[in-house]
Amino acid sequence: MQAHHGTAPLEAALAWRNLAAAHDAFANGALGAIQAGLGKTASEVSPDETIEIFGLRDPREEAEFAAARVQSLLDAGIVESPAQVGLLVPDDASYQRALEEAFDRVGLPLSGKPIEPALRDTVGELMILLLALLERPAPRTAIASLYISPTMPWAKETGLRMAREQMDYGWSRTAAGLDGPARELLDALRPCSTPEQLFGRLTAIAKAAPEAGLWPKLQAIRTAVVDQIDWPLLRSIALPRPSEPSGHNRFVEGVSLFAETALPWRPVRQLIVLGLAGRTWPRPPASNPFFTESEIVLIREKTGLYLAGRQQKMARGVELFRRQLCAASEAATFLVPSCTLGGEKLASSTGLSLITHMMGFESSEKAIRDIHAEDQSLWPVAAEAPLPIASGGKPSVPAIGLLHLGSDLLRLREDDETGHAPQSPSRLETLIVSPLAWLLDELGAKDRTWAPETLDVMALGTLLHHVMEVVFPEGTKMPDQTIIANAVPAAVDDAIRRYAAWLSNDAWDTERQSLLREAYNVTSNWVVFLHETQAEVLHNEIRLAGDHGGLLLRGNADCLLKLPDGRILIIDHKRSSSGGRRDRMAKGWDLQVALYQAMLERPSIQTALTDLVAQGADIVTAYHTMLDGTVLSDAAGAGLPRVEHASIDASKQAMDHLAQVVAEVGGGTIRLNHEDDAAALKKDRGITAYALEDNAFVSAFLTSNDEGDQ
Repeated sequence: MQAHHGTAPLEAALAWRNLAAAHDAFANGALGAIQAGLGKTASEVSPDETIEIFGLRDPREEAEFAAARVQSLLDAGIVESPAQVGLLVPDDASYQRALEEAFDRVGLPLSGKPIEPALRDTVGELMILLLALLERPAPRTAIASLYISPTMPWAKETGLRMAREQMDYGWSRTAAGLDGPARELLDALRPCSTPEQLFGRLTAIAKAAPEAGLWPKLQAIRTAVVDQIDWPLLRSIALPRPSEPSGHNRFVEGVSLFAETALPWRPVRQLIVLGLAGRTWPRPPASNPFFTESEIVLIREKTGLYLAGRQQKMARGVELFRRQLCAASEAATFLVPSCTLGGEKLASSTGLSLITHMMGFESSEKAIRDIHAEDQSLWPVAAEAPLPIASGGKPSVPAIGLLHLGSDLLRLREDDETGHAPQSPSRLETLIVSPLAWLLDELGAKDRTWAPETLDVMALGTLLHHVMEVVFPEGTKMPDQTIIANAVPAAVDDAIRRYAAWLSNDAWDTERQSLLREAYNVTSNWVVFLHETQAEVLHNEIRLAGDHGGLLLRGNADCLLKLPDGRILIIDHKRSSSGGRRDRMAKGWDLQVALYQAMLERPSIQTALTDLVAQGADIVTAYHTMLDGTVLSDAAGAGLPRVEHASIDASKQAMDHLAQVVAEVGGGTIRLNHEDDAAALKKDRGITAYALEDNAFVSAFLTSNDEGDQ
């Protein structure tokens, strides 16, 4: 080497030796002792100003604190330029994003960011999504995610509309009307069971969406399939693999970014270490997949072959952390988050425990200076707390509890047939409970958070309604119990296929069995009712439309029965028990039966039911509460076996109140609810006020009793 390059000049050799000696030197005070002795047997260190430990909430607050800390160091003249400060940061994308945003807000440059940041594997994400859709009936969130993919053969706005419709209704009217490549792609999204089906549909999708770039992933998957589909293997092959960041944009002027897994690339005067909690500094080593720790020791003793065990790996991690701390020549600031961005609690890291132990603290918690527990004037950084929100964030509402909006609120929704959309009985039931909840529903102002399907009351009601329609078709009279029981399983399967295909997955087996048992009980009770009343099923799912006092109405009746005495029984199946409905009818607050009568007396469409009414048939409206097999009717149901009829007008109070509220909202006035309305509605009217619970805006605008009485 010397013969080839020659001898270095004396001045250059001396400068190199001095630089190497400087690199081996440690800082003064506690920081220097930790730089020299971390992870080793060392004497106790007295805390001083060279080490500061602050407790923050989460990585985002850490990033904001770090930016403010650098700015305060500059303002105080402790450092002359941002380049004299370094940030030791965990390899976590959440830290990278938070730091970039925080330092950009205060106008400080970051040096050491990658030239090419990590990029998502959008092809892998799409392929994983497609495999989920092709393996089995997928939840609506999966289909909605496909709709908003930017590489699909439809416009971005179309995809957003399709996704919203899918999440709101379980299907998309817009998607059903697509044609061309989009139609071919959507038609291919069906579960498959053979390799031929799988690759035929994936090929059709790849052709319909050429911008998705699926061909390389498709070829990789094809090589892994021989005689049958191994779905876990295919998912592992298609697993998204984001690209690693490449290059480093290192320049002189910026605050230095140091990575968790590498030595700092230049010395600094002040070092800020983020993320000293959880699995960082150092990261816990993984176990050897082949040998236990005792076997590793035995191999080393018997053969002299050195295999690193967990202890050795941990020691290497601590040593790397010690050498990283050596980048600071004056002081170090340690930031300890209490939780992740997702709210998961974090314990102190091993590195922090070692540091605080050297400094003589009994536990890491005693060494941490919790920022939030101190007065803001004592903080080591400049901060500006937002002003407290008046009334704890509760909106200001008129003392009289009335909002005057100045227009006919009944005409907010438009309809292609009638100009403005008719009201359904369920919407009007919401109106008499909470005009504000009704208004927000009219405006579509509701929670639109994406969530997977769940077998809730609404889903169970839809499934059981379909079972009743299939098992008791039009023309059913005096049904045979055995035949009905035999038809239930197929009806349940058909209901699941139509309305809840996700329920067919193996994970929902317990819920499917429970649904089947409930369907057996409901249909069995209904058979008994039809026998005792000798009723005949005339129609299922009857559309009703009409008006009441100029208010357009639209609804559906679940079932139409003809009784031996000629009366027509309109049935509304409810998946509930009879107690609440019975109480509501007894108090005169049941609205639906009266609205059915209004639509029959003043119909706007002609149906089999309106024809019967025109011919003079007597109409009885009733509820079938499926959970206990009870039938509750209006007063016209007197004398019917197994039917409980109301002794007074079951709707008088509700209709009187509806007229008042309709007049108010028609004039643009919304009457707000009181804080105790939920309890009062249940006690005085027999109404469970779901409308006050389902929308957070309604709860926010509740008035106190004192305000409402003014």
